[in-house]
Amino acid sequence: MSSCFTSFNILEAEEIEKGLTVKTLSAGRVQLRHLVFEPGTLIPDHRHPEEVVTMVLEGTMEMTVGCEIRNVTAGDVFRVPPKTVHSGRVFSERVVAVSWSPNQ
Repeated sequence: MSSCFTSFNILEAEEIEKGLTVKTLSAGRVQLRHLVFEPGTLIPDHRHPEEVVTMVLEGTMEMTVGCEIRNVTAGDVFRVPPKTVHSGRVFSERVVAVSWSPNQ
């Protein structure tokens, strides 16, 4: 990565769950992830130590954060506090999102 500019287009995608591919970019103290969820993808309950903020760029999915369940769609932003159980479910269309978290 150049000191100030790069592109997700040059990064290799990694499938971290069935139907979910991620491109990860570390930039200083922030980690950015480009997420692509294929139709029908189920993300099981999980948690991580850092806070994560995600913005949906296209598509609609159901997100559960703690005990709150919402459908999120293009332009929506949701926050997962540290150590909070969360999961997701993608319906019939592909979902693309970007997430931000502290660089671990």
